[in-house]
Amino acid sequence: MKKYLYIVIISLLCYTTAISQSNQVCLDCHSEPGMTMEKNGKEKSITVKNSVLKTSAHAKLRCIDCHIGFNPDDIPHKSKIEPINCKSCHTAPLDKHKFHPQIVQANGIGGTPDVSCKGCHGTHEVKTKYSPSSPTHFTNSTNYCGKCHTSEKEQHIKSVHFVELQHNNPNAPTCIYCHSHPVTRNHKITKLEMKRNQEELCLSCHLNDKMKQTSFSKSLIDYDQSVHGLAIKKGNQAAAICTDCHGVHDLEKKDSPNSRISTKNVSKICGQCHVGIAQEYKISVHGIALERGNTDAPTCTYCHGEHNINPVIDVPVKMFTNNQINPDAALKTKMVYCVKCHADEQMMAKYNILPFNKAHDWLPSLGKHNETVRCVDCHSSYAPPNLSHNLLPPDKVIKKCEECHSKNSVLMAKLYKHEKALSREKYGFINGTLLSDAYVVGTTRNVLLDSISIAIFGIVVLGIFFHALMRWYFNKGN
Repeated sequence: MKKYLYIVIISLLCYTTAISQSNQVCLDCHSEPGMTMEKNGKEKSITVKNSVLKTSAHAKLRCIDCHIGFNPDDIPHKSKIEPINCKSCHTAPLDKHKFHPQIVQANGIGGTPDVSCKGCHGTHEVKTKYSPSSPTHFTNSTNYCGKCHTSEKEQHIKSVHFVELQHNNPNAPTCIYCHSHPVTRNHKITKLEMKRNQEELCLSCHLNDKMKQTSFSKSLIDYDQSVHGLAIKKGNQAAAICTDCHGVHDLEKKDSPNSRISTKNVSKICGQCHVGIAQEYKISVHGIALERGNTDAPTCTYCHGEHNINPVIDVPVKMFTNNQINPDAALKTKMVYCVKCHADEQMMAKYNILPFNKAHDWLPSLGKHNETVRCVDCHSSYAPPNLSHNLLPPDKVIKKCEECHSKNSVLMAKLYKHEKALSREKYGFINGTLLSDAYVVGTTRNVLLDSISIAIFGIVVLGIFFHALMRWYFNKGN
């Protein structure tokens, strides 16, 4: 029994010695600095440091495990040196590298760096993706992918995803994480399939309960029911998905001035699809204000929401009561978005704009108007009910009160009375009364003038009657 035990021990020692000697035999020469060889007309370094091998993922392997058929006693060691075949051990990776179809096609062996395993993973210094010093570690992915994809790298280093990578956030998406999913045409899928996959990829993280939930991620809960989400479900490949608005490699937070979704850029992003509306908004009082640097000016997402949540803006009740506005009516007519800003006296004073109640103090029965007329009905450049996004400044508002008041004679009479009051205030009592259309129509008679008119009419009638009577009397004898 002891004999067999000795044989096993000696065999293990010999095997260990063989491994050590095998690598050492190679390193006796190849560890020398400056050692080179000519390959394809170019001089190539073949120096290998023992310290590099010891810290690599292949530290337990022998040189001849990869460099098969090499004889250290012969120079060159092999008559025909083939590229290292990583697939001899790693059989699955090509299935995981479908985002690089050229690698799959080239079989991962030899060729230029963009089609070979060593192009990304290195050679003797290769390390596992779990090693922080590995170029394939998730914190280093931008740099090693950026060796070839330079423009994408320049964009990505500005993104919020890269910032999170720098903070060692394990949930931050890397190049490999995103592109290992079928989100590009390289996977030989249709544009619609690609967009659906991109959408699902983004939602898989931002709706993940394990991640820190933010107001942004919470707003995505009902995204599938949004006009964009439903359009994608129905097969409309032109519908916007996450990357159409937020970007691909250059995702930045809303508060970044260069962000695609910053306040000043939102209308441009929406305008990629909604061209006509974006043009109207650009020439509107809000669009002009935003262009001049007024970040309080409302943009598309202020009124329409971001991801179909459309939360009701929190407006203090006092803002409604001080402006004779019924909160329920404001919600129904969507005036609540206008009230939020235009009833804020401090904000309006900041931009030298009259607050809501003072700007509309010329309207009689302001409360009734607020319940039946929307702000956009008067402030849009189109006549109601056709509305545009071109909201006009106060001096250009089209005051077509007849649009409503002509439908009812009682309302029309009230409209004329209001116009008479404005006319008298502007032109004085005599001119404002006699020259007023309201007076001519007969809806706003003055009591004194009416009495004088009746008296004159009576005198004229009596005069005519008296004249006729006199003529009859003096002519009856003839």
